[in-house]
Amino acid sequence: MDIESKLAIVKSEPLEEIITEEELRKLLEKKDHPGHYLGLEISGMPHIGHLLFGGKKINDLNKIGARTQVLLADWHTVANRKFGADWEKIKKASEFYRKMFNVFCPGTKVVLGSDLYHDNDEYWKTVMNMAVRTTMARATRTLIIEGRSQTDALHVSQYIYPIMQAADVHELGADIPHAGMDQRRVHMLAKEIFKDLKFENIVPIHHHLMPTMTSQFRVKEGESKEEKVAEMKMSKSKPGSFISVIATPEEIKKTVNGAWCEEKVVEGNPVLLLCRYALIPIAGTLSVERKKEYGGDVDYTSYVQLSDDFRLGKLHPADLKAAVAASLAKILEPVRREFTGKNQDLVDIFKQN
Repeated sequence: MDIESKLAIVKSEPLEEIITEEELRKLLEKKDHPGHYLGLEISGMPHIGHLLFGGKKINDLNKIGARTQVLLADWHTVANRKFGADWEKIKKASEFYRKMFNVFCPGTKVVLGSDLYHDNDEYWKTVMNMAVRTTMARATRTLIIEGRSQTDALHVSQYIYPIMQAADVHELGADIPHAGMDQRRVHMLAKEIFKDLKFENIVPIHHHLMPTMTSQFRVKEGESKEEKVAEMKMSKSKPGSFISVIATPEEIKKTVNGAWCEEKVVEGNPVLLLCRYALIPIAGTLSVERKKEYGGDVDYTSYVQLSDDFRLGKLHPADLKAAVAASLAKILEPVRREFTGKNQDLVDIFKQN
């Protein structure tokens, strides 16, 4: 595959940015199989943003020959005091994540943080070398994007968090650290420290985040897009917003039907954003079924075509929602099947969180 074809695949939806495209081009010219990594804190039942947005981009990188890796960051989970910092619960939850990625991203290596760090003096030397080059102010700025402010009572463990993330990139040999836009500042910190330590250059890439389904996503003038993204991203704590990766078709339909989707409004429409960044890129087509008097069945293979029809009123919100719910249920079916009637203990652990 030539470089231009590889770049086109990496740049496809749901990617938002590459730091930088020219550096990525040079990397792909230099390495046929660049290293990649996506790190995830085990913070609860994963939702569709974790899997469809992050997973789709992992599958894209597999297509171009990258050595893709998912780090299940159990130490980071403890640092953020998730699951009550209970190691046994975190271990079980991590196993759920591992099985999920094995199903959705076949061929991708899944690494547990504990296994990476155990009896690994070089890793901890890297952490220390990075820590002495990072001021408290710089570390704090990486935390703000995760919804915290400088006036919050941050724990020491939370300052260690971004340093370990940067060390993870080096330890895993990740030329292409990958995450949602909410992790951008951490990757920029890593890129700066790598230069100071004379490590090999890294090319971070960031995908869009799935916004909450309950309201319109809009960035006002003078507002930081990064912080707005963090504020509006899908979360279990936002009623009516969350769609888990093992949601039943009925549960998906209920949430999608309750989503914000004002007629003829395209800007910041979460239902359309789901189509643009996940459903059409993954499935290739969004099929709308409707009676002839309402326009008949139509297949959308282009988001531009879909959004134009919606803007002009040729596609009603109810018909769009029905198509989205059906498409989403079909895409998630293999993962849902993995946990239907088996691995129940791994599912139940999230109910205790």
